[in-house]
Amino acid sequence: MSGEIAHQAKAFLDTSGRQYAESPLPAWASSIAVLYQLPDSKRLYNSRLLPRPWTVLLFSTLFAASGWMAYDNAPIDGAGTTAAWSAIYCIMNGSPRRLGKLLRLGRVAPLGITGFAAANAVTHGYYYLTVPRSKEEIEEYKRLKGE
Repeated sequence: MSGEIAHQAKAFLDTSGRQYAESPLPAWASSIAVLYQLPDSKRLYNSRLLPRPWTVLLFSTLFAASGWMAYDNAPIDGAGTTAAWSAIYCIMNGSPRRLGKLLRLGRVAPLGITGFAAANAVTHGYYYLTVPRSKEEIEEYKRLKGE
């Protein structure tokens, strides 16, 4: 049973997940979603339930930049950047204690944003780790390494 689920997940990531990761729209949507928390993070700054305002601005900028990388004909690098910053966002803002308090207070937007970041970390990370690089990139890497 679990082998079948793993096979279906891999098939999804190889088809629809690849199209999802090559698009700049998920990264830009993450940027907008994180920026959506800015007014609440200013009000609830002392409660430590939401990210601090400077953290919101930092992550929003980084997600926008990674979306621009995918838009500017570097989808592999854009996917890697989106995956890395999404994983960091989940680590910083996805503690079960914090999410449980937010759920009890009825604030579901931060839960959704953290879930969206987790989905981006998985799909973009899988794309970044499994897509083959072009010959030019491999030759440039070998040249810089001195081989």
